[in-house]
Amino acid sequence: MDDSSSKGAVDRCGMTIVPPRPVTWGDDGAGDAAGRALGRQFWSGRLRVLLVEDEPGDARLVKMALAQSRTPAFVVVHAATLAEAITQSEAGPPFDVVLLDLSLPDSAGESTFVRMHQAAPKAPIVIMTGLDDPHFADHALEIGAQDYLVKSDEPERTVVRAIRYAITRMNAQIERDALALRVASHRKALLLELAAARTMQFGLLPRADRLDPRFRELELDVEAAFEPSLGIGGDLWGCMDYGYGRIGFYTFDFSGHGIAAALNVFRLHALIADRWMLNPKPGDLLEAVGKTLPGMLARGQYATMLACVVDTVKNQLEWASAGSPPPFLIEGGTTTRLDSHGVPLGLDSQPSHPTFVRAFPPGASLILYSDALTDTADTDGEPFGEDRLAGLVDTIAGEDGCCRIRTLMDRFYSMIPPPLPDDVTAVRISRALGEGRQ
Repeated sequence: MDDSSSKGAVDRCGMTIVPPRPVTWGDDGAGDAAGRALGRQFWSGRLRVLLVEDEPGDARLVKMALAQSRTPAFVVVHAATLAEAITQSEAGPPFDVVLLDLSLPDSAGESTFVRMHQAAPKAPIVIMTGLDDPHFADHALEIGAQDYLVKSDEPERTVVRAIRYAITRMNAQIERDALALRVASHRKALLLELAAARTMQFGLLPRADRLDPRFRELELDVEAAFEPSLGIGGDLWGCMDYGYGRIGFYTFDFSGHGIAAALNVFRLHALIADRWMLNPKPGDLLEAVGKTLPGMLARGQYATMLACVVDTVKNQLEWASAGSPPPFLIEGGTTTRLDSHGVPLGLDSQPSHPTFVRAFPPGASLILYSDALTDTADTDGEPFGEDRLAGLVDTIAGEDGCCRIRTLMDRFYSMIPPPLPDDVTAVRISRALGEGRQ
């Protein structure tokens, strides 16, 4: 089997089993509980403040301003150099806020902030400066500071306010970061679930190892393409063996896309297996399924479906439709659209689906497909349409005699580049040239 691509996979032997595309995501981590609690002690308890200032007068003014506050109370640890500040931040309990002068004996400028932030990444930092420069203030916030203080301001009015703002702002930032991590974690879980659902949906497709021997016995060549638009979707095709010279096929397409449509796929697949009959007419199968399905679907949901039986003894095709796109019959160089009128499944609790019969001799081919091949718009915004698809099928059939699905999809995608907004299914059932089995 060829590797899958953005065009979907086509298996020449007929039983298309496309492995799920790998799902990738970024690394994630848990939120920091300590960070989320950063501001809770502001209105009760004591806040630890690391004051990094080499000028004794400026340090004394800040300490005095903080000593005047009763709610909260501040415990101030003073460091005159960056090295001492880093040592203090690493030695004891974490500080609730850092008041940082950028011009220190052992460090100056932006690098002072960077090194302090590396030493205390969870502590909000308020930069203290002698410059009343709005551009500097903007730059301080850009590099990660929570606020800044101009030393000429009256510290008894500004210091506590700046600390309050810095802690609140840091707390909000940590909450945002924690939320982003939680969203990433949920996204990873969702992607895992979608990958599992995709694997399950592809697992519903016919298996080549089980059916290829039967196809060889019946002298049938079956080829298919299948690709949900969102990884999972509302399309499916299947095969039912009725024994002797009879074998059945079906395609269906649920309204909508994605998870909701995929859930309905599993429902309908189970119903088909439950309502399977040994020698049914295709219309009987559609009616049996159609009577039960409405009670399982939400309002407005429905499915189009086509069921057919190839009888290699009688050399005939039986089919019935519930509003599916008209299949193409290719015989003797002529392409014919078969009748596909019928009420979609889920819209009528007492449906009626007549069974049609016509010759299907050796050398004939049947093309089943979903409406993604007709409804998807081209580069001019016009739907590709039934007529253009019929012309494409007729052209390819004139070249290879049966319209191989691989060729059909390659030509289609050359005109309507993938990815498509809808789920894609296309199935070819061909009878080998020669005498039918007797």
